[in-house]
Amino acid sequence: MSIAASINVYNDVVAMRGLLETASQYFDEIFVVHSSPGGVYSNDGTIELCEQFGVKIVFDDIDKGFGVIRSRLIHEHGCEWAMILDADERFHPTMPQLTCEGSATWDLGNPLVRPDLTVTPTQNMNVQGYALKNIIENNPSIMSVRTIRRHWMDFTHKNPTQNWSLIPDYQLRIVRNVPEIEYVSNVKMHERLLDTRTGHDPLHFVGDELLIFHDHYHPFFRNSFPGKKQFNEQNYQRLERGEKTIPNG
Repeated sequence: MSIAASINVYNDVVAMRGLLETASQYFDEIFVVHSSPGGVYSNDGTIELCEQFGVKIVFDDIDKGFGVIRSRLIHEHGCEWAMILDADERFHPTMPQLTCEGSATWDLGNPLVRPDLTVTPTQNMNVQGYALKNIIENNPSIMSVRTIRRHWMDFTHKNPTQNWSLIPDYQLRIVRNVPEIEYVSNVKMHERLLDTRTGHDPLHFVGDELLIFHDHYHPFFRNSFPGKKQFNEQNYQRLERGEKTIPNG
């Protein structure tokens, strides 16, 4: 059983290095779809960084929408499964188990203010990389595995934006590479994963006793590079309106 890290990028060199470093320790393949406005090339070193890591990279136009791009992330690699990640996300196959206390949430109006939450590492390790492979091997009928995405203000894993136990951000990001599973192609934003045989979500492993997490550092990169995040959000709004996106730089 093989799993690819499948990543969508455009001018993401700062976030990508850490993702490639962690992904190369676990995944059988790293596959990148470079999707940009009009298909232009990144000009910040993203492509060169991928080449340094020996990553397979294909090029596309984000104006086709995230449904089309993410379906490529499922299918165009050599593995049986894919974990779909953004450049500002990570999957840690082994890390300390963490507990979170508190009910505060991150205020986008005051993005530098950390919510009053307390994260405590336990004495146990979360060997979720091993657990994920066991889930897949022991459940041959499933088409995807649900993760909980944890959102962090920084890389210390002490400052989350919300309590993932009280407000879990469930994601279907681990997907079997079969033709019948794809994202709805005519949806450019807020794309939905679909089993075309049923017209519904693919059969997925829930098993809350075996939680699989992936970690999202969007607030850190948003606060560190506000111009880039503002630019991306403007392009996402253009996609939703059916307009052409524009390159940055």
